[in-house]
Amino acid sequence: MKKCTNCGSEAYRAESRFCKTCGGALPEREEAPNINICTNAGCGQHTAKFIYPNETHFCDICGSKTAFAG
Repeated sequence: MKKCTNCGSEAYRAESRFCKTCGGALPEREEAPNINICTNAGCGQHTAKFIYPNETHFCDICGSKTAFAG
C-alpha cells in the first residue's frame, strides 16, 4: 500500500490520493513491497499477510502472483 511521505501512515486503499492521518498528498505509486505476499486483496493469505519465501512467485491458495513475482 501507499505510505504517506509526511507522517508514514499507510493508506486504506490503493486508490487513495490523500493521507487519512495528516491529509498530505500520497505518492502516485505504491512503495515497492519488502515482503513477499499474495497480491490478491481477496485472498485470505493477503489479508493475513502470510509471507512467502522470496523465490515464491504464485500464491499456493488462489494462484495469484506474489509481490516478488517477475
